[in-house]
Amino acid sequence: MIFYNIDIYKLMVYNKIMEILLDASAIMAVIADEPESEIVINCTKDAIIVSPNMVSFEIVNGLTKMMKKRVIDTKEKMITLIKNFERIPIKTVEADLKKSAEIAWDYKIYAYDAFYLEVAKRLNLPLLTFDGGMRRIGKEIGITVLGGKDAGI
Repeated sequence: MIFYNIDIYKLMVYNKIMEILLDASAIMAVIADEPESEIVINCTKDAIIVSPNMVSFEIVNGLTKMMKKRVIDTKEKMITLIKNFERIPIKTVEADLKKSAEIAWDYKIYAYDAFYLEVAKRLNLPLLTFDGGMRRIGKEIGITVLGGKDAGI
């Protein structure tokens, strides 16, 4: 099964390193060593990773959800996953709260998701996500979406 279609030239624009916006699903795939991690690593190996400045809060929130579902069974494991996250070089960008709220309202989604979409749209960055709703909305508002079986460029 092919999960993405991305050409290497899409990562390099006139010999400049391209920026790719990652959402929490893509980052979690890497830090939790999920099957999709290879896709994230391949798509970002020659790119600058960008994310809204609240990404660390969403990552830790995701880890606590995993704890509550007993996917993470020890505090040490959670701390290890946080350390894995902290090793990822991420350029953080402030989201426009008003525009994010408009996206959240228009598409009836959570603010966290709207922050990623707003930043990707405003900065004209491709969005790497494994969230089906984010892929659909991103495509609808004109964002290049990477990740997921129906994502394409």
